Amino acid sequence: MKVAAVVRGQEITVAEVEVRLADIRGGPLAGRLPHPDAPEGRNVRRWLVQVMVAELLVRQEMAERRGSGAGAELSLELAMRTGGVVAAVLATPDGRALFEQVTGNIHADEAEISGYYVRNGDRFTVPEVRWTRELGPVRRGELTGPIEEAVFGAAEGEVVGPVEGPGGPWTITVERIEGGGRKPYQTVREEVGRELTAARREEEFARWLQARTAAYVRLSPGFEHPGDPSQPDAVHRH
Repeated sequence: MKVAAVVRGQEITVAEVEVRLADIRGGPLAGRLPHPDAPEGRNVRRWLVQVMVAELLVRQEMAERRGSGAGAELSLELAMRTGGVVAAVLATPDGRALFEQVTGNIHADEAEISGYYVRNGDRFTVPEVRWTRELGPVRRGELTGPIEEAVFGAAEGEVVGPVEGPGGPWTITVERIEGGGRKPYQTVREEVGRELTAARREEEFARWLQARTAAYVRLSPGFEHPGDPSQPDAVHRH
């Protein structure tokens, strides 16, 4: 019996890989997959082995922890951020449960949150808006030249013009002004904290999985990681 990989003494057979691969090639995305005999097609099989290895590692870990699959459903946002093998693992109940166990004690601290707020001022800055009778709401930078200078130099209720602008001279009434500026830290702190915590947890889980793979997995020839430059179908070589 041919073996594709060994994970902590437990074998993943080539037959098991072929069954999973047949399911994928018989699924709704079959038309987007490369030909199985092309280098890209062989790399699809290699990638599938990495997924099966990671799934088995997670099942073994959960068995040792006497845990059962649970955890929140995988969101599209998380899947797109993590991508690849990690996203595939997090699509399983065991993967989500283990993710919570491995990373649940990680939280962004006050220094990280406030530092991010300071470094990313543009993200939290709201542009000034002038509400005009003729043009509707206008944000700083949406107009150019004399017409913008006139609109943003006017007081609330003031009529400016005639002033040159697109399509000829304009007379504009500034009915209302909404001042711009940076959102207060306390109004965005919770959102930023969630984002930074999620990013740190995703990075930690990816490192955890990578370390476990390096320590406990043996891949057979022909089933190397698709990104391994030593394998014959590697796309990138240096």
